[in-house]
Amino acid sequence: MKQNKNVLITGGGGLIGTAARRAFAAAGWHAVALDLRAHDLAGRRVEHIGDLTTEPRLEAMLAEVSGVVHLAAVSRVCDAERQPERCSQVNLHGTARLLTAAANAGCRWLIFGSSREVYGEPTSLPVRESTTLQPINHYGRVKVAGERLVAEQCAAHGMAHSVLRFSNVYGHPHDHNSRLTNAFIRRALAGAALEIHGGGQVFDFTYCNDTAAAIVAAAEYLHTNHVSPPPMHVLTGQPTAIDELARMVLAITNSNAEVVVTAGREYDVHQFYGHPGLLQQTLNFTCQTNLRAGLAQTIQDYRQAAAQPSRPSRLPRPQHAARQPESYA
Repeated sequence: MKQNKNVLITGGGGLIGTAARRAFAAAGWHAVALDLRAHDLAGRRVEHIGDLTTEPRLEAMLAEVSGVVHLAAVSRVCDAERQPERCSQVNLHGTARLLTAAANAGCRWLIFGSSREVYGEPTSLPVRESTTLQPINHYGRVKVAGERLVAEQCAAHGMAHSVLRFSNVYGHPHDHNSRLTNAFIRRALAGAALEIHGGGQVFDFTYCNDTAAAIVAAAEYLHTNHVSPPPMHVLTGQPTAIDELARMVLAITNSNAEVVVTAGREYDVHQFYGHPGLLQQTLNFTCQTNLRAGLAQTIQDYRQAAAQPSRPSRLPRPQHAARQPESYA
């Protein structure tokens, strides 16, 4: 099997993928991206523009790499609820295609980007990786199926793998406007009301650069040891109430915007924060960025982006994907 430090990042144009490309380059890896978009969030060119579910060149792309970071997904719970068939097609069928192609291309390892949504509404906090998986929405159910598929297929084909469960990743001004932290920042800077669905939620927020650094640490582990660790959380272990998050954003932006509470959504998890011990124990890795510092940097990035001329469009997409939503993590 290949020993080079070349990696393909599916969904490499999205929030985590953009940060991961930068982190891999800093660590001496050669990382290339596959995405629907022509540019990542930082405006860098995506090497392979295509749809994971139909891309005919997938095996050829993988022939040059020793490992894969699989982030391509319908990445928002609300999108998965609106388009469950599309979510299943991308997140499960796309994963199956990728696993087959990676095995045929002789890849040594694969990292699967999973989510806290696999636990559903936990009955005790902080959540550990051994907690029963009881997802309450379609996105979470498909992620559980994806985790199992990755474990089964990687074992069958001799690929080491790592399942990383992410939690409320934030940190780029060009991420989805409707993602929680981005929505709060964007509306605070505009003086518009910050909207909370339901109220009372508590989450574990992770800065994208920490998430990317953890991915690189997992890649180094798999590349060196060729051993599959158990699924691991990538998170801080620090709970933050959603109204506290709103107050932080208002304070850092010096905004007088109000906070309004609207009706909750039945498919949303209400509370989650996780234990980071397994990540520390296995990879000797700890998330370094506290929430206030991460928000301050993200808000600074927002202001700088607003002051700059328009950057290159992330379009065009390939013709067969032109009517699809932005769906890569």
